[in-house]
Amino acid sequence: MQDIFPVLTACLRTILANEEAQNLTEYALCFTMVALGTVAGMDAIAHSVNTTFFAVTTTLTTAIQ
Repeated sequence: MQDIFPVLTACLRTILANEEAQNLTEYALCFTMVALGTVAGMDAIAHSVNTTFFAVTTTLTTAIQ
């Protein structure tokens, strides 16, 4: 029974030293920030595209008549 404690301790140290999960969490947070920034910027881009299309439509309608 005493032989199992050093093995468990070594296994626990290996698990705690593993930073793979931390890296995955950091990547998930970075992805979330990029996604939120993209969604926040969509409103400004949509407004700009809408204004441009409206200007083109007005110009074409005036030129045809």
